[in-house]
Amino acid sequence: MKYNCIKELNPLLPEVPEIYEIVALKTIILVPTYTTIHRAVAITDADLFFPNLLTASVVINNYNVLKSAKRNCQIR
Repeated sequence: MKYNCIKELNPLLPEVPEIYEIVALKTIILVPTYTTIHRAVAITDADLFFPNLLTASVVINNYNVLKSAKRNCQIR
């Protein structure tokens, strides 16, 4: 969160999280989820289409927010 006009929208994190907070949250949530799912069912490429599409849209949005922040905001 390098720019003062950007804040984190995830309600489980503070508005300006530290990198360790983001990594910890992702680890606590994602590792058990993926481990459990992997053991329970076989995941196909078709199963991953919409999650990948959602992730790609988040990445594109974050890129656009960063581009806008570089033009319009101050560095913290």
